Amino acid sequence: MKKEIFVAIDGSVYSNQALSYITTLFKDQEDIYFHLCTMVTAATSVMPSVADSKNSLMPDAGGGAQAKKEATAKRFLHKASEKLIQAGIAPERIKTDIQISGYNIAGTIQHTAAKDLMDSILVGRQGLNAISEMLMGSVSATLFKKCHNTPLWIIDGKVTSKGFLVPVDGSPNSLMAIDHLCHILQNRQDIHICLFHCTSLFAKKPQCDLHLFHHKWDKDWCKEYLSDGDCLFNGPRQLLLEAGIPGSQVQILPEVSGLEESKGIVREAKKQNCGTIVMGRRTAGMAKGLFGGVSDRAIKKVQDMAIWIVG
Repeated sequence: MKKEIFVAIDGSVYSNQALSYITTLFKDQEDIYFHLCTMVTAATSVMPSVADSKNSLMPDAGGGAQAKKEATAKRFLHKASEKLIQAGIAPERIKTDIQISGYNIAGTIQHTAAKDLMDSILVGRQGLNAISEMLMGSVSATLFKKCHNTPLWIIDGKVTSKGFLVPVDGSPNSLMAIDHLCHILQNRQDIHICLFHCTSLFAKKPQCDLHLFHHKWDKDWCKEYLSDGDCLFNGPRQLLLEAGIPGSQVQILPEVSGLEESKGIVREAKKQNCGTIVMGRRTAGMAKGLFGGVSDRAIKKVQDMAIWIVG
């Protein structure tokens, strides 16, 4: 099955790190395609246009500046494509695109990815500054707050490990994170996945409420893999096995407790040499569990690591 990743490109070191990340993980995966996109802010002016711009004393209020922005965007996309091709990715797996945007760059990214049915959005931690001349905060932070329908991948620094750490808490959110991982990594033999449960001190042991899973997974499947005392790990592991990932590549880590779950998650990812953390995120109105704020704290702590946010 074809999967397409939306990659935000701005010519910065951060988007280059994102390109290196997907090269490391997906260079040889012919079912993974890349939609490279640069956002260009539209030139606007409060001044009326002049009849003869060449003889006008007023500065160029739009046309020339806009053309320069688009030329720069094309150059960034060309360099990004060449980087992937030189790494061994076939040109037919790469698509480039320039989107004209207002100053809500994150909104344009989110809308474009949803419209084109992208499987995920990939951004560098500090990306999208050069062309858009961002003055109003981080695009990745805005996407994190607003983007709930398309899985979001945020890269911080250089990531070379093919190891994945997936925190689980017995909720549909964490199983949806596993489901996304299965979709992207189907039949992979060269990756390592760690399932991990971290809870705060004095917290009750999580229980899997089967009724919450029935909208997505078959009742018989839920009864078999989510109803026993080890539902935290049985369901996630079974999904990975059904996706063609060998059981030898799936490791269940010892449970730990601490004062701050997000710190424990990031620390364990480093300990296990995992380059990527994959986390579910609870939906509005759902009882607050492990992920009721842990994901936004974890994303602030990762360095030289990627974090996938699902939901």
